Amino acid sequence: MLFRSALSALKRLLFPAICPVCGKSLIEAESFLCIECTISAPFTNMWRQRDNALEQRFWGQISIERAAAFMWFIDGSQWRELIHSFKYHDHWYYAENIGYWLATEFSRSDFFEGIELIIPVPLHWRRKLSRGYNQTEHIAAGISRHTSIPYSFSTVKRRVNNPPQVHTSYVNRWGNSSDIFEVIKPKELRGRHILLVDDVCTTGSTLISLAKTITKACDGDVKISVATVAASRHIAKI
Repeated sequence: MLFRSALSALKRLLFPAICPVCGKSLIEAESFLCIECTISAPFTNMWRQRDNALEQRFWGQISIERAAAFMWFIDGSQWRELIHSFKYHDHWYYAENIGYWLATEFSRSDFFEGIELIIPVPLHWRRKLSRGYNQTEHIAAGISRHTSIPYSFSTVKRRVNNPPQVHTSYVNRWGNSSDIFEVIKPKELRGRHILLVDDVCTTGSTLISLAKTITKACDGDVKISVATVAASRHIAKI
């Protein structure tokens, strides 16, 4: 035990872990983010609020049980850079850590009550091959690790390799997101309460398209909730 502690201390000295938000070295009690960044994160607190801004975004579009974003997506912020680092720059392990953190906070409410299966928003196989991973799968894995709710990466696929939407207008996002998914195993979804997981919700078009596809494939016999790492502050104004 003493040897392991000494080895761990030496490892931290030679290869100090860095907070991916502020860049400061982490102390022993800090496993992913520093305490300052953990406290100052731009939380939405939506998981504690019924009829929150994200839930309202889906009203009239799909039937939704619960929806919540963990934090606000703020252009120019260090948190935006963290999300982009696991979305575009190979730091996929941050995605699982942030999924676990999200689940830890959401579990302080009744958000996960009744949810039976987690489904991350799928990437087209060409995009996944190019990137090397799907960040939403790692977010889902982190949520599952904390909640013990199983996840599935094989029940739904993205059949259209639509272009990245980061610089796409609101109108074009809806056009790009229409009819792009396909349910492979509807029997595994029918009659269940499913949590759809995504990284960032800007207009909600992708999640609405996915939810509609699943609902249709299950003949309406399905319940759907949504969890995202971040959401645009403009979500309630769209």
